[in-house]
Amino acid sequence: MKKTTITSQVGQLRFCGGVAIAVFLCGSAAFALDPMGPPAAGLRAGQWSFGGDYSSGEMDIKLNEGEWEDYVDGLLWDWGKADSLTIKNLKMNKVYANFGLGMADNLEVFFRIGGSDARFGDSIWEDGEKFDEGCEFALGGGLRATFYEDRNLKIGALLQASGAEFRGRLAADDWVSSDSVDMDIAEIQFAIGPTLRVVDGFWVYGGPFFHFINGSLDDEFSSVDGGGVLTSIYSWDIDERSFFGGYIGAQLDLGGGSSFNIEYQHTSDAEAVAASLVFRF
Repeated sequence: MKKTTITSQVGQLRFCGGVAIAVFLCGSAAFALDPMGPPAAGLRAGQWSFGGDYSSGEMDIKLNEGEWEDYVDGLLWDWGKADSLTIKNLKMNKVYANFGLGMADNLEVFFRIGGSDARFGDSIWEDGEKFDEGCEFALGGGLRATFYEDRNLKIGALLQASGAEFRGRLAADDWVSSDSVDMDIAEIQFAIGPTLRVVDGFWVYGGPFFHFINGSLDDEFSSVDGGGVLTSIYSWDIDERSFFGGYIGAQLDLGGGSSFNIEYQHTSDAEAVAASLVFRF
């Protein structure tokens, strides 16, 4: 109740094409860690790239340092501390257009622009409520650096960040009215590890990574109380439940400077599958 507070060469190309189409149609899967790709620069100095990224998975996040305020007919009536909570199985899809530039042979920067959605349920008031917000604008970017490289091996690091805002409704079947929820989420990921050539045109990559989340969630609802309108506003800070994990991925060169990546990311409280299609010029 309220106030109780993610074969053959022709066959490979067809497979990648089918996956890419599914990716860009933004299917019905789940969260939220951004695609990382190989933890090493993939562009030479002056080279640039264009492509698309998709991620899908789910995670648990913490709501900390909560506060609530009650207003009667617009006038502050009462306030206090709100219990810390965990939003379980926050699900998000992210779709980006990705632009990259080689700043040096061992350093690449990239930018992302796209959209993200968010879904969770029965976590704030534990009353069967659900939050299901459609696609919202999202931005991101980062850099990749190569520390060591030979014909079959690269060792490097990746640093990236992204942010999204969600404005939607939290509702349950037996509620007379829904809550207005505002959620802002910023994420930072740092990975380091190898990229290994298995055979010509096929690479595997991965390693440990850190994942940090910051943001806020506000929940506002109103009711008629004693002839007046009672408006309650709850606010929390958003933090990650776990920040360390690992990932593994594969990259298939498609020819003509293009490639397709698919990867799996995991921490103790989050997991995601991500894919990217990149064209280099």
